[in-house]
Amino acid sequence: EIPDRVFSDPSRIRQMLINVVGNAVKFTASGGVTIEVTANEKIGEKTLFIILVRDTGVGLNDEQKERLIQPFMQADNSTTRKYGGTGLGLALSKRLANAIGGDIFIEDNQTNQIGCTFGITFAAALPKLIATQVKTTEEAPKNKEKSSQLLSGIRVLLADDSSDNQVLVGLVLRKQGATVDSAKNGVEAFKMGMTGSFDIVLMDIQMPEMDGYEATRALRDAGFKKPIIALTAHAMAEERARTLAAGCDGHLTKPLNQNELIETIKRLTSHNKIKSEPRKNH
Repeated sequence: EIPDRVFSDPSRIRQMLINVVGNAVKFTASGGVTIEVTANEKIGEKTLFIILVRDTGVGLNDEQKERLIQPFMQADNSTTRKYGGTGLGLALSKRLANAIGGDIFIEDNQTNQIGCTFGITFAAALPKLIATQVKTTEEAPKNKEKSSQLLSGIRVLLADDSSDNQVLVGLVLRKQGATVDSAKNGVEAFKMGMTGSFDIVLMDIQMPEMDGYEATRALRDAGFKKPIIALTAHAMAEERARTLAAGCDGHLTKPLNQNELIETIKRLTSHNKIKSEPRKNH
C-alpha cells in the first residue's frame, strides 16, 4: 500500500522519473513501458520506495548497463546513432537518487527477456506533523477523543499558498476540534478575514499577489482585531520583529512543531476571548 503523502524531495524525484521514463520510451520502438511503485521495507522510521520502469526496447548487455549510468557515457555507437544519446540523463538521475539516499539500477526483464528494467530507490517518511498526530489518535481511547480536543469550536483561517501545507496543518487542527478554512494568497486571506467569523488567522509570510506582511497590515488597517500568527521559514530575531511590527500576535517557524502550534492557538484565542467578554455590573 502506497501512502498518499510522504516527506521527500519532489523536484529530484520528478526529474529522475522524467529522465528514466524518457529514456525507456526512447529505446522502445514497439511494445510499451510500464511503471510500478512498491513501498514495503522499513528503514528505521522511513519506508523504502522502489520505482520500476520496464520497457520492451532493444535491451543492454552488462557492459552497456555499467557505462550507461557513468557521466558522459552512452550505450554504444550503434545504439546512439539509432536512438540518440541518453547517458547524461541517467547519470544525472543517479546523482539525484544518491542525494536523497537512494540509487539507480538497471537489470534485464525477467518475464520475457526483452528490454530492461530501470529501478529508482529512495527512502521517505510521513511528514512528522501527520505521523505524530496519527499515532496520538490511534493510541487514545475512542471514548476520550472528543474530550481531549484542545481547539474545539475554534474557527481558523489558514493562509498558505502550498496545498500540501494546507492539508497537513488542516489535518492537525481539525483533529483537535478546530474548523479550518484556507486561503491560497494574501488577497484571499484579506477578503476572507474581513467577511468570515474567524477566531484566529495563520498567515504564511511568503505568498503570491499579496504577502503575509501586506495582508496582515491590510487586515489591521481595516479593523480586524482577532489574533494573527505569522508562519515563516526564518527564525531570526529580525524576522520576528518584522512580523510583530506588521500586526501579528505570534510568530512560528517552519517546519511547524505540532504541540507549539496547538498551544499558541489555544493561548491566543483564550486570551482574546477574555478581553472580548463584557464587564458585568455589580
